[in-house]
Amino acid sequence: MSNGHEVVRTFHTTAIVPDYDAVVAALGKLADLRVFEYSESQNIGRRGGMTWLGDNSIEIGEPIVPGHASERFVERFGGGMHSYAFEVTNLDATLEHFAASGVTVGVRPSNDFCFTDPRTTGGLLFEWAVIHQPEDPRFGAPMPAASYEPILDVRQHAFAGAVVPDPVQWADTFGQLFGLTETFRNPNAAVGEPVVGLTTPDCTIALYRVPGDASESEALWGDNHFRARFHVLGLGVPSLDDAAKQLATAGVSIIRRTDDAIVLDPAAGATVGVVLVEDLLTGDPRR
Repeated sequence: MSNGHEVVRTFHTTAIVPDYDAVVAALGKLADLRVFEYSESQNIGRRGGMTWLGDNSIEIGEPIVPGHASERFVERFGGGMHSYAFEVTNLDATLEHFAASGVTVGVRPSNDFCFTDPRTTGGLLFEWAVIHQPEDPRFGAPMPAASYEPILDVRQHAFAGAVVPDPVQWADTFGQLFGLTETFRNPNAAVGEPVVGLTTPDCTIALYRVPGDASESEALWGDNHFRARFHVLGLGVPSLDDAAKQLATAGVSIIRRTDDAIVLDPAAGATVGVVLVEDLLTGDPRR
C-alpha cells in the first residue's frame, strides 16, 4: 500500500457490552469462546480483554468509567459488536496515509494504537494498532483452556458484519484506502444479505444495508440497527443443519434461517449478535 500503510492482519473484533461476565459465559457455552487476557483500564474505559473464538480474537469490554465513550455506546445501542481492529506495519504511516483522504484520529490512548473518528469513516469505528498481544495463540502462546462444553463446533471467526446506508458507496470510498481486497459485490442482494465483502488476510468484513425501519430490523436481526455500525459476528460451523439441531436441543432461539446462514437471537450472545455460516464468504482467503 502506498505511503507506508499496510494491513498485516486482523488484530481482533470488539464487542462492548453491559455485562462482561455474562457475555463470556454465553459465548463460551454457545461457541467455545476462551479468555486469554483480562485487564481493567481507566484509559480505555472498560474491564475485559482478549478472547479466542474459532480462529481469531475478539475483545470483550464492559464500561467502567462514567461518561466514557464505551458507556455511551452501551447506553445508545444496548451493547454488542462495536468495532474492528487491524494490525498495521507502521501506525504513523497509516495515519498520514488516511489524513490525506480526510480520515482523522478520534482518540489515541497510547502510541501503539488509536481509533479513527467514525464520522470520517462512514459511521464505522476502526482501531489501528502495532501491538502483538503476548498471550495471543497466533504468536506462540498456548491455547487457553475451555471453560464450557460448547453447544456448537465453531471453526472460524468467519466475518464481522456491519450495516451502512450504502454498502457499495462505503466500499468504493474506504476499501482501497484501507488496503482491503473486495471479494464480492452484489448490489441486488436480498434484504438482510451481504452486499459487499472486504477481506484482510484472515477475516472478512461483510457490509449490509441499514434496515428500512425498526420492524424490519427486528425481523432480520432481532435488534434495532438504525444507523451505521458493526452489528453481528459471523461464525463458521461445519454444518448448518447440525447446528440447527444442536441449537434446538439447547433451547437457543434463532431469528431466521436462509440457505446460507442462521441468525441467532442476540440473547444467545448476551447482546452480541451472532450469525452462523457453513461456508466462508466468497473470496475469503481461508477458503
